[in-house]
Amino acid sequence: MRIWRWARWAALVLAVSWAVSWVVNLARGDGGRDLWWPLISTVIWTGLTVNGFVTYRRIRTWDCCTNR
Repeated sequence: MRIWRWARWAALVLAVSWAVSWVVNLARGDGGRDLWWPLISTVIWTGLTVNGFVTYRRIRTWDCCTNR
């Protein structure tokens, strides 16, 4: 369980950092050149982050796991 807690926050940080990097490069005038990888990475890490948060919440709310 603790690995999911760590992994979802790590994925969130990576997604945000790549998104910020992509926006900064776009604002500097790179015009889309070499920006496809940060954009794809942001989408991938955002998907992993959402999956991590949803999965962790689902696991925490299972009846079998909450009877402690």
